[in-house]
Amino acid sequence: MAKEKASDITHELENRFLTYALSTIVSRSLPDVRDGLKPIHRRILYAINSMGVTSDAKPVKSAKIIGEVLGKYHPHGDASTYESMVRMAQDFSMRYPLVDGKGNFGSLDGDPPAAYRYTEGRITPITSFILNDIKKDTVDFRQNYDNTLKEPEILPSRIPNLLVNGSSGIAVGMACSFPSHNLTEVIDALVSLIDEPKQTTTQIMKSIKGPDFPTGGIILNSKTELRKAYDKGMGAVKIRGEWELEELGRGKKQIILTAIPYSVNKSRLIEKIADIIISKKLLALTDIRDESDEKVRVVLEIKNGSDPEKIMTYLFKHTELETNFQLNFNCLKPTGEPARLSLKEICSHFLDFRKDVIVRRLKFDLAVLEKRLHILAGFVIVFKNLDKALKLIRSSKARQEAATKLKKTFKLDDEQVTAILEIPLYRLVSMEIDKIKLEQKEKLDEQKEIKSILASKKKIWDVVKTELNEISEKFGDKRRTKIKTIETVEYNAEDFIEHENVVLVMSRNGWLRKTKNLSDPATLKFKEKDGLLGIVRTNTRDLAAIFTSAGMVYIHKVFNLPYTRGGFGEPVQNLFKFGDGERVIKILSLPGAENGKTQETGEQQTFEFEDSIEDSEELLFVNDVGHGFTFPLENLTETTRAGKRVMSIKDDARMVAVSPVTEDYVLLVSEAGKGLLIELDQVAQLSGAGVGIKLMNTAKSKVCAAKCVDRKQSVQMVFEDGKSKELNLSKVTVHNRGGQGAFVAKNKKVINLT
Repeated sequence: MAKEKASDITHELENRFLTYALSTIVSRSLPDVRDGLKPIHRRILYAINSMGVTSDAKPVKSAKIIGEVLGKYHPHGDASTYESMVRMAQDFSMRYPLVDGKGNFGSLDGDPPAAYRYTEGRITPITSFILNDIKKDTVDFRQNYDNTLKEPEILPSRIPNLLVNGSSGIAVGMACSFPSHNLTEVIDALVSLIDEPKQTTTQIMKSIKGPDFPTGGIILNSKTELRKAYDKGMGAVKIRGEWELEELGRGKKQIILTAIPYSVNKSRLIEKIADIIISKKLLALTDIRDESDEKVRVVLEIKNGSDPEKIMTYLFKHTELETNFQLNFNCLKPTGEPARLSLKEICSHFLDFRKDVIVRRLKFDLAVLEKRLHILAGFVIVFKNLDKALKLIRSSKARQEAATKLKKTFKLDDEQVTAILEIPLYRLVSMEIDKIKLEQKEKLDEQKEIKSILASKKKIWDVVKTELNEISEKFGDKRRTKIKTIETVEYNAEDFIEHENVVLVMSRNGWLRKTKNLSDPATLKFKEKDGLLGIVRTNTRDLAAIFTSAGMVYIHKVFNLPYTRGGFGEPVQNLFKFGDGERVIKILSLPGAENGKTQETGEQQTFEFEDSIEDSEELLFVNDVGHGFTFPLENLTETTRAGKRVMSIKDDARMVAVSPVTEDYVLLVSEAGKGLLIELDQVAQLSGAGVGIKLMNTAKSKVCAAKCVDRKQSVQMVFEDGKSKELNLSKVTVHNRGGQGAFVAKNKKVINLT
């Protein structure tokens, strides 16, 4: 008889209940943040994949799948296991089904699925990306329940499954409830989070607008409510079904329900509405019938002259046509610890997981490559001395003797010798030897590429981004669930403007174009007697500053500038109030109030943009009579259509040059070809509109251009005939301001500097 030990019953109950509770939480009820699956779902998918029932294979009996799962991995009942498999096959339960079911797998009306002996299943194409690379040591394995096999602790999912398909479960002392989301939106958020890891929930929600349920409907929460729920990992989403009014002719109308809220049983909903009709609680509603096929179509017959809006308001209040979906982001962290996570934490954990999977996969591939290269190296050594190797082999009495001679003579190891002795004779011809050398070269290139990726965090994250974008391109689709704000949001309008890189093109006659990209300026077409003035790369969060000959600046949000669909663009005079004879001389991009510096685009352009103000805090203004000054950039803010004066213009003078102050010298050039190079320190700074000081004497010719320059560089002088000439600034003498300068071009009229 075993030795008995006294113990406090309260203590024992607490310990044993806690053990049971933790087992339920970890082993049954909560999904893992990495692959978004509970153990039962993970085991079903792994079992199907292990059976070879891929998305392009012939489906097998569900009974066979359930038997495989129960017999090898899941020591629980067949009913609950089949129920889990069924749910993964229902397109009204999962946004992106993971099992391709053949047969009766239930319906939106709550009809039960057929027994597992009547149905068949296989994994869907998207599921193959959850199981991809599992044989490459990307995840850890553990013993199954009877220690006869190994099963994965996690699946190496490329799909952000927890957010995409959602999950729900009740454990002991905690529960989880994740809504499904749109795959394209989630991947966009993940990619942006890789680029900017310090994003807030508000910024992430620029990509993830809100839940996207498989049955569609309308979400009525405001962005503020959704943000708070995503921040806390807890809240509620109010979902409403969709409807439309259908005209029947002769003044008759009927209401068509086209979508019902997620998880609502359509049959019970129809019964509830029928009860309302029978009990005459809503006299304007006369009948209901279900005409649904693959799409929901529930017809509500109404009396002539009744108000459809009032009818629907009543139904929303008294039926499940409007319901709440609870958000509770409890899940298992990578450490196995249950916790309630925010939207950002879920995204971050998934990205870290993907990075780890890719690193492990690359290391596995590298090990396989190195093993193969080791064998190939032995082949190459032997093939260089093939006659000698063959002589050694033929002179040997046994395989072991041949192996020993080869090892000793060519300094090979066991693996190399074994591979050499197994080579068929036909592979000893020169063509096969050349193939081996070619394979060795290819494998060395692959090895070098993998090592370079493993040595760079940026390259690893680039692989993560590439694979995520591939998933988005292959399986991404449009939202099914609409989001309708029912209260005033607390943000400024600018907060809803998404970052988008654009290009602004300004012509000499003031025609402005805004495009998302520009591959080659040579393809631009202009009106007769017009041409290119400048090209600016900017962002929709930035400001466009347009400077004119009248000493004015017109600053406008880039977001509010119209996109150019074709033609020559939009006359800038339509956007602002220009004076008579006022002409555009410069266009620049200024950082928005909240945007800091203008964001760089990832696109590689083959042409020059307008002067960058990235490292500038001032602008240089110069008029055609030689006056000029510098002006602080911080004093330039968004203007009205009337613009703002930055330079006072007297008599017939006009402003001819605007240049970011980024260098220590200023070059002024007159139309007659004279150039004056002065130090920037000689230029005064003004904080408001003014004439400035005399920089160049223009007694005989007017100033046509001015620019801040570096003496170690060169500039291009553009002439009236369209030709240009390079001017080496190191050969230009520095003078004091106020001089006439010296000739830098003769017999040609200068019109600009670039």
